[in-house]
Amino acid sequence: MVSFDHLDHDWLVEQVPTHQGKLRAWLKAGYLERGMFHPTAQGTPQGGIISPTAANMALNGLMGRLRTHFGRPHKVNLVRSADDFIITGDSQLLLEEGVKPLVVQFLKERGLELAEEKTRVVHIDRGFDFLGFNVRKYRGKLLIKPAASSIAAVKEKAREIIRTAKSLPQGILIRRLNPVIRGWGNYYRHVVSKDVFNDVDHAIWRMTWNWAKRRHPQHARKWVKDRYYARREGYDWVFTDGSVDLFRMLSIPIRRHVLIRGASNPYDPEHASYFAARRAGVCQGSCRINPFAQFQFASWRWCRRLRSVGESWRCGPNGRSLTSHCAQSPAVADRGWPPGRALCGDSTGVARRCSLPPSQG
Repeated sequence: MVSFDHLDHDWLVEQVPTHQGKLRAWLKAGYLERGMFHPTAQGTPQGGIISPTAANMALNGLMGRLRTHFGRPHKVNLVRSADDFIITGDSQLLLEEGVKPLVVQFLKERGLELAEEKTRVVHIDRGFDFLGFNVRKYRGKLLIKPAASSIAAVKEKAREIIRTAKSLPQGILIRRLNPVIRGWGNYYRHVVSKDVFNDVDHAIWRMTWNWAKRRHPQHARKWVKDRYYARREGYDWVFTDGSVDLFRMLSIPIRRHVLIRGASNPYDPEHASYFAARRAGVCQGSCRINPFAQFQFASWRWCRRLRSVGESWRCGPNGRSLTSHCAQSPAVADRGWPPGRALCGDSTGVARRCSLPPSQG
């Protein structure tokens, strides 16, 4: 992690391609905390609105410098988010005596320094936590899971909500819990989380069960269960008041994130077709198909192979075509394929060969 308390404003103004006067005024604006004004002669305030943007701009170029010095054979790669980053390497010696001094010098040029108390070198088999995720290899296989500290935090959050709702109606309690459960689950829906989701769901069920029993100590457990729980869509013990159900984290599907191309810019008209294709569920280029997950992207190579078979399927359960982005995509025209048919997917998660209506073909 990098400390931005001494970020060089002059360096940032010179390097960032934007209106220098506005950027300098933003950096020097200061901030209010508990009614007290604090000037920002240098650095950026912790949690300030400019801090993530300034961090990204200040660290731009670090990956290029690492590759220039070490190349690809040493497996030196950078993953960063604002002021947090990971650098990988093929040995502890390389990271401690080669990579770390280079990073320190890179940051020094920008008036920055490493936060030594949060910087460490660890083997991937032991694993480490990053942004609430635990990254670790198990018997040679890399698995990314929710960190233990994050799991404990969401359970404690739910416990605190329930603890402060001893006398509240069930519906209000559910409406307070649902955003926490849904938000935490959505954050981790791209990694290995199913077992964790099941564990958190069970822990919250246990909390709600204890909450319900405490409200009616004189009643039998079956009465309490019938009063506060119901069966929904094949699941028993659904915490509900009849109008709103407690959200089940296990209902969130696990979908692997498709990495955005590094050079793509959503504000650049030249990349508009790429982002339109991503929104439509189509990936231009070399991709893999996962027929068991909800459709996210298509393989152009598979599409070309299917064209030679001569089969033609309609997309979607209602026959509605989903291939408008396929037909308009430059990737189709560049390969010389006749317009009108391409590969697409429907809401059931099945990748299919599709036919466009004559007006689009």
